Amino acid sequence: MLPVRPLLMAGCAVVLLGLCGVAGASATNRPEQHARVPYSSRELVLDHGRLRAERLGTNLGARTAAATTTPPTLPATPAPGAAASRGLSFVRALAQLAQRGELTAASAASYTTAWTSAQQSERHLSGTRHKELGAVLATLRAIARSGALTPGRLPALMLTVQRNQQWWTGAPIVAADQRVGFPGSSLVWEFYPGQGLEIQWLGTFGAADGFYDDHEATNLADLIDEALSLSVARAGGIAWEYDFSFDGGSPPWVSAITEGTAVEALTGAATMLHDSVYLTDAHDALGIFQAKPPLGIESPTSAGAWYLIYSFAPHERVINAFIQSLIGLYDLAYQGDSLAQQLFTRGNDEARLALPGYNTGHWSLYDQFGESDLSYHELLTGFLQTLCSQTRETTTQALWVLGPGTTTTPSSGAIGTGGTLAGGSTGSSGVSGSTGTSGATGTSGSTGTSGATGTSGSTGTSGSTGTTTNPNQVYCATAAAFQADLKQPPQIVMRPVLGARARRVSDIRFTLSKISNVSLSAAYDGKTSYYGTLQLGHGAHTFTWRPSRPGGWTLAVTAVDLAGNRGVQSETVSVAPAA
Repeated sequence: MLPVRPLLMAGCAVVLLGLCGVAGASATNRPEQHARVPYSSRELVLDHGRLRAERLGTNLGARTAAATTTPPTLPATPAPGAAASRGLSFVRALAQLAQRGELTAASAASYTTAWTSAQQSERHLSGTRHKELGAVLATLRAIARSGALTPGRLPALMLTVQRNQQWWTGAPIVAADQRVGFPGSSLVWEFYPGQGLEIQWLGTFGAADGFYDDHEATNLADLIDEALSLSVARAGGIAWEYDFSFDGGSPPWVSAITEGTAVEALTGAATMLHDSVYLTDAHDALGIFQAKPPLGIESPTSAGAWYLIYSFAPHERVINAFIQSLIGLYDLAYQGDSLAQQLFTRGNDEARLALPGYNTGHWSLYDQFGESDLSYHELLTGFLQTLCSQTRETTTQALWVLGPGTTTTPSSGAIGTGGTLAGGSTGSSGVSGSTGTSGATGTSGSTGTSGATGTSGSTGTSGSTGTTTNPNQVYCATAAAFQADLKQPPQIVMRPVLGARARRVSDIRFTLSKISNVSLSAAYDGKTSYYGTLQLGHGAHTFTWRPSRPGGWTLAVTAVDLAGNRGVQSETVSVAPAA
């Protein structure tokens, strides 16, 4: 199978950066070259036809006139029902759902009106605007023809149509992969050229985690409730589907990293909002973890299971997505969910065996095809640090999650004194708080029995020179190694260049320790020639070189890794006269 382009992960953490000069950009439908807006790391929120650069998930709410920025209100999410027949147009599929009683007549009429309005807008647009709105409409036609149009999918699909109609008829054209938003909503959208604006569910739930971290309860509740209203029935549970084509995968498809982050966000909402109903929602989101692709993301292994980043790519094993899905499963299992505990155990058993294979010794692999770029290397390092912390906890709740049968099944509904559900890990003085048994000064803290100098620390009985007793230590060790990789220069080993002759091509063979930008230079008689730069992965490589004259040359291979560390290896070559 060909390598699959990674799904953009920005939004796993809220990033606050500069405005990038976009505030006040015009929203008229003028020629495209005058209406484009450069990429911004922040979310560009459409507000009265102009753009604001905001943090991900920002809900401007009362600060704007919702009547001019929000699409018409659509019917509430219908109950899950059977899909319309294959081969139908979108409008005919709506009519069939209404005839069957799967959709109310009022809902069918409302959706048909919205669809007709978007088609009319498309006919009056040109260039990029016409193309992008047309692409979104084409996706809905394809879903209807494939027989995948269900009542439960309609709210998200029609919201996508209306948001695209709103954007392409009244907002500037933005750069590829730009995150955008709308007042009165915390959903994160992303521009995929040729596919229009699509709900970026990973970014949306990443924003929810940001609200949790910043203790923004109201924003968290609004975002989670909005996301739940757009979930769909899939694999016996609920899921958040991506409704656009992606590297060979046709909509609607799902992702383990997205669903795992959703479970994490829902569990956090239950904790912060003191509402265990969100735990039920998180439990309902476990369906795709039990179903094989293309319906779900479970890939059974001899050790347990791997959870896939794409339901349409059963052989693509992206390690950062897998690790993040385990983090979400652990969080829910910690609250006493036995199914989440079983799913975590299956994934954990596989991850502990597979993870070392993603460490080249100098950098991380993204998947089985190649190395991570810098952002994914750092992202994976952070995920591993979180999983390391989770699997080192020693509370009764944690031991139940990590070791089936070691304790009795805990309660899942009571509210703890530290502001979390029973067994929570964020109470400042609780069993896993800053002064508790797994806190900074507790038995697993920096000076405790499993700390840096304790019995399981780096020099202890289960440390790097001791006897490992905790199989989950692989997460901590790998995270530390990847963190160190960010400061280590690339290593280059050149093989001797033998038999070089003037005006004849010679091979310069070398091995590289990590993905780097590599260049070759050749010095002769005080003058140096440079031969450009290539990005190369770790392993063996060959440059070809044709010396212009005989004599002593100095060849140098220079490598700069993705973190900016520089390594150089040089060799003196004696070049014989031309034959």
